[in-house]
Amino acid sequence: MNRVFFGWWVLLGLLLIYTANNGILLHTLPLFYPELIQEFGWNEEQVTRPASYFFILAAVLTPILGALLDRYSPRIIMAVGIVVVIACLVFYGRISSLGDLTLVYLIAAVGLAGCGLVPNMLILTRWFMKYRGVAVGILLMGSSLGGAIFPLIAREAFVSQGWREASQLLTVVGGIMMVAAIILLVRNRPEDHGLSLDGAESTRSEPSRADDAVTGLTLGDALRKPAFYVLLVATGALWFCIVGVLQHQSIFLGQDLGVDKASLPVIFSVFFWAAMIGKLMFGVLADYFSKTTMLLVSVLNLMAGLLLLRAADGDNPTSLYLFAVVYGVGFSGAFTMIQLVIAEYFAGPSYGKILGVFAMFDSVAGSLGIKYLGTLRVADGSYLPAINHMVGLCVVVAILVLALYRLAPRPAALPTTPSADG
Repeated sequence: MNRVFFGWWVLLGLLLIYTANNGILLHTLPLFYPELIQEFGWNEEQVTRPASYFFILAAVLTPILGALLDRYSPRIIMAVGIVVVIACLVFYGRISSLGDLTLVYLIAAVGLAGCGLVPNMLILTRWFMKYRGVAVGILLMGSSLGGAIFPLIAREAFVSQGWREASQLLTVVGGIMMVAAIILLVRNRPEDHGLSLDGAESTRSEPSRADDAVTGLTLGDALRKPAFYVLLVATGALWFCIVGVLQHQSIFLGQDLGVDKASLPVIFSVFFWAAMIGKLMFGVLADYFSKTTMLLVSVLNLMAGLLLLRAADGDNPTSLYLFAVVYGVGFSGAFTMIQLVIAEYFAGPSYGKILGVFAMFDSVAGSLGIKYLGTLRVADGSYLPAINHMVGLCVVVAILVLALYRLAPRPAALPTTPSADG
C-alpha cells in the first residue's frame, strides 16, 4: 500500500499558517476599521495609513528576507515570523492611538515577511513540480480561507463585546493553528525524508534537489526581456486594485452603504469563500490551459467585480453578495495567475531574485492603492471616483496581458529558492 506523499502534509502545514496569518492580518483586521473610526475619530485615510506603511516595509524587507532564506532554514525563519505575528496581534487589542496602530502594522510586516508568501512558496516549490499548479492553488487558497472563517469566528465577540475582544479571540485561534503547523507538519526539503519532487524516491547518485537541475534565465537576462516590464506594470496595477479594495471595502460597505455591524462579517466571509474557490479553480485550470489566457480571464473577472462594487446598494443585499462573489473570484484568480505566469516566464536559477523584484514593485503598488483610495475618499467624500480609476486600470492590464501573447516565454525551468515576498 502506497503511503501518502509527505509533501501533502507539508502543504497542509503551510496552508494552516498562511490561512491564519493572511486571514487575520490582511483580511479580518480591516473589518474593525469602521469601529476604529468611530472610537478614535480618525478619517478613512488615517485608519488605513498604517496598512500602507505595512506594504512599504514589506517591499523594503524583501531583499533582506531573500538573503536570510539563502543562508538559514526557512522553517526556522517561519517560526520566528509566527512568534512576531502573535506578539503584534496581542498588542493590537491594546492600541489607544494612531501611533500604536502604526507600530502594530510595522511589526506585522516583519512577522509576515518571515512566515508569509515567499518562505511558503520556497518550501512548496521544493516539494512539488508535476502538481505545482494544484499545490500553489491550494496554498494561495489559504489566504482566502482565513478571510472566510476568521470574520465568522470573531463575529459574536465583535457584535456583543467589541473589536478588542474579537481581536484577542483571533489571536488565540490563529496562534494555535500556526504553532501546531510549524512544529508538526512543515519541513524544509523532501530529501530529508528520502524523497524528491512529488514523492519520487531519491538516490545518492541522482540528487533530487531542484537547484541541482536548474537551467534558465538570470536576473540580467530577464531585465532585457520586454515581457519582464509588461508583467511588472500589469502585476503592479493589479496589486494597486486588489490591495486598495481589500483594505477599504469594510469602510465603503459599513460606513458609506450602511451595512450593519452583524452583516459585515458575513459579507466578508462570502467574499473570501468565493476567493478560495477562485484560487483553487484558477490553479487547476492553469495546469490545462494557457496561463496567459487564464490571467486575462481573471483580470476581466476582477473588472466585473469592481463594476458591481460601484453599483452596490446597501438596501439591496443581493447586490452586495453578488459583488462579494464576483470580485472574490476575480481578485483571487488574478493573484494566483500572477504567481504562475511569473514562474512560467522566469523560472530558473534567478527565480528568487526576479520574484523579489516583482514582490517589491507590487508591495509598493499595493501601498499606493491603499493611500490613493483613502485620499480620494477624504477629498471627494466618496469612493466612486477611485473605483472608476481602478476599472480603467483593469482595461490597461487586459491590454498588457494581450501583448504577452506576442512575447511567448521560454520553456520554464525548475524554480529554486525564492528570495522575496508578495
